Amino acid sequence: MDNLVQKIQELKRDAQTLLVQEKRRRSPRHCSATPGGSELLDDGCKNSPKPQAKEKSAASQEPDDVGDGDWLREFKTEAGTWTGKKLVVLSLFDGIGGVWAALKRMEIPFDGYSSEVSAPAVEVVKARFPEVKHLGDVTKLQRSAIRGGVDLLVGGFPCQDLSCMGKREGLHGQRSRLFFDLLKVTKAFQPKWFLVENVASMSWIDRLEISKYLGVRPLELDSIELTPTRRRRLYWTNIPHPSKLPQVRDHPSTSVQSCLQNAVALEQKTGVVLSTNFSKGNSCQLELVMDTGTQSLRSINHNELELLMGYPSCHTGVLVNPGANSPSRIFPLMKGKNGKGARGGRKVSQGAGENVEKVPLKAAVRWQLLGNTFSVQVIAYLLSPLLNKPVRDLGQQVQIPWSTAEEECSVMEVDEIWALFNEDERPNWYAIIVRRTGDRFSKPQKADPGARIVKLLPLFVEMQYLELTPAYSVNEGDRWNPLRGTGVYEARKAIDTQDSWTYFSHRVTSFIQADNKVLIFPGKDEVWTVYCQKMWSPFFVYVKESTMSLKTLDSVRPNAEGFMAECYLVIKTGEHEIYRITEKVLELKDLSVFCFQVPYLFEQQANLLKIVLGTGGRKNKKVQAKVRKIMKERKTKLEEKGSSSNENEEVEEDKESEEFGELAQDVADASEIPLNIAEEQSIELEIL
Repeated sequence: MDNLVQKIQELKRDAQTLLVQEKRRRSPRHCSATPGGSELLDDGCKNSPKPQAKEKSAASQEPDDVGDGDWLREFKTEAGTWTGKKLVVLSLFDGIGGVWAALKRMEIPFDGYSSEVSAPAVEVVKARFPEVKHLGDVTKLQRSAIRGGVDLLVGGFPCQDLSCMGKREGLHGQRSRLFFDLLKVTKAFQPKWFLVENVASMSWIDRLEISKYLGVRPLELDSIELTPTRRRRLYWTNIPHPSKLPQVRDHPSTSVQSCLQNAVALEQKTGVVLSTNFSKGNSCQLELVMDTGTQSLRSINHNELELLMGYPSCHTGVLVNPGANSPSRIFPLMKGKNGKGARGGRKVSQGAGENVEKVPLKAAVRWQLLGNTFSVQVIAYLLSPLLNKPVRDLGQQVQIPWSTAEEECSVMEVDEIWALFNEDERPNWYAIIVRRTGDRFSKPQKADPGARIVKLLPLFVEMQYLELTPAYSVNEGDRWNPLRGTGVYEARKAIDTQDSWTYFSHRVTSFIQADNKVLIFPGKDEVWTVYCQKMWSPFFVYVKESTMSLKTLDSVRPNAEGFMAECYLVIKTGEHEIYRITEKVLELKDLSVFCFQVPYLFEQQANLLKIVLGTGGRKNKKVQAKVRKIMKERKTKLEEKGSSSNENEEVEEDKESEEFGELAQDVADASEIPLNIAEEQSIELEIL
């Protein structure tokens, strides 16, 4: 009987598979029709050649059940027909309308509002998405601009100060500080959902500050998983992360070849699309392709680049006013002799409105617009959970409790508790911040009123370390035990100082504080290292829920806190630093088994985590290398001297310690980078 039931189930699954394949064969491919009335570039866009059809070689034949790579169709099929009202969507730093292209691709109806100051980008959106309303500069945006509520807010604020290719001025730099205007708008409009994007190469401290104010951890996703281009980005969103990543990375539909026009790709994927295509020899140049007509190598053109980014071919091929032919600022049309414009030789029509004959967008402008835009497929993937009505029904207005004034914002505030790395580079030493001054976010200061050179004040943090109370350290033997990160702590009276971000790991948010005592415990949505006492082996858990039933910290004792945590077991995958949250549930009631909290990012989807243990190379490598060389020489000399009396050994050790401190300071001075006492002690302990 069991065999019969199993056979029926197999036949049912086969029938469903055949039905899906038949629907795919009959359904037309997605295409974006040009909105009526938009002004397009006549030359080379309306009749631009279509991408070459993909020819399967004998070596690359695919099974029939692979499909055409349209993963979004499967997502939409699972979600069913859209029901309910349109989404009210506000797009900040809108660019050329990546969010509108993604919503149309997902067939989600919307009322759109755009905030953008780049003239050519605005012209593209007006031509391609004429139904979208334009609100202008984000810094001047008022709540009265939109009647009623906002369902979704999307914004990819400027990355110039955060990217590894910039000056790394940080979140408070001249361009990237527009994040605080995004925060202000989010607080004013209180959308149900938000999606914020920026580069993954930003410093960890900038990432922490953005996460602090938005109240969520970011998801890291490389567009290479869904598109022919590489573009690693961080996305902060309160939309539930998709439960699965479509396995289309190696599918022909996500290859460069699928987007080419009369050319053959030499690579399956391209490099990162930047705001300009650098000259030959630059490491950031996009890969060349072989033109089938001229039989020679050429660069990827604009129409192909638009397809790579998920737009229809010639998306940016629109006619604009001559003044809109610069992405950075609007140039006035310079008049020449006989009324001809100095730019492009176009005639200027005098009269009401200063009507000017429209011109095509310049190649450099189009490229810059595409280099600054979203990958449409990635945005569609991240917004795809909104296809499900049960998810949409869960949406509640976002509350931003923080101040949105930049001068009042900082990643570290007084009275916050922060985790620092111990001698094993594990974050379970804690300190209360007493005072913080300076750092790279501070305003530049002049050495004297007449000085030309201005410098940021150096970071200086005064803090009180936390030590385990006697009741919790009685069996530990060390109040700063590197294998324990929970329990009741009390602040030392002494004030310690720190002048570097590298020893801070994260802000502690799961604790109960009363007077001078602090109970630190694993909190919801945190990842902790747990030690198995019998095997002396660590493993990771994701805390789903945790509770604490105690009412006072005055008389609390170990195992009497009323603590209980429901955790998912976390296992390592085959990729470096990537872990998976399993469905294995553990109920843990003993606080002492929790060693330290692990900072993490979501990676690609809901159940994958990126965990970086230790300082992650944040210490200065140049100084470290020199110190290691010095200590190696010292260790060799000690071995050559051989054994001696205990008294002589103690004297020699003291002398070596003094010499090490002097040499380490010399190295730091030579490198113009301070080497603080904590680093000296860490290296000294390592050698001893």
